[in-house]
Amino acid sequence: MNSIIKILIAAGIIASFSLNAAELTNTAKPGMQERMKAMTPEERAKERETMHQEMQKLTPEQRAEKRREMHEYMEKLSPEERARHHEEMRKAWDSMTPEQRAARRREMREHWEKMTPEERAGHHKEMQKHWKSMPPEERATRRREMRERFEQMSPEERRQFRHDMQGNMPPGMMPKDRPATAK
Repeated sequence: MNSIIKILIAAGIIASFSLNAAELTNTAKPGMQERMKAMTPEERAKERETMHQEMQKLTPEQRAEKRREMHEYMEKLSPEERARHHEEMRKAWDSMTPEQRAARRREMREHWEKMTPEERAGHHKEMQKHWKSMPPEERATRRREMRERFEQMSPEERRQFRHDMQGNMPPGMMPKDRPATAK
């Protein structure tokens, strides 16, 4: 049960990252993806930061509308296009320095903390529904991928991951909270 919760939370963080980054690149202007691909990494980072600042200036209702539009856009994509988009986001994440990743995680955590309890509960239920709707083989594959990724982390990265997950775990699920079980 503990690993499922961790996977759900990690998947939620990754999904949040994917949606936020996709939101910034796709909601600005038509053809933005092609323009972004033609830029250097530094130019892309600057452009994303500018778009992020523009999004921050919007009211919460306007941001919610942009997120809804992005969600509808992603729903319309074919599974292959969605997979390609997810892979691009994974490559972008993997190409970040540890400091950039830490900054991005900080932003995601701040965003999560700013959400109302109702929004968080809704997001959690949505992730649970998504997880339960997955075929068992896909769930097993995702679990295996998460486990492999965790095993490849250095001890410091694992410690940081556990620390980062601490605030997102339900009561009784963290190792220090877990009741002792007989083996």
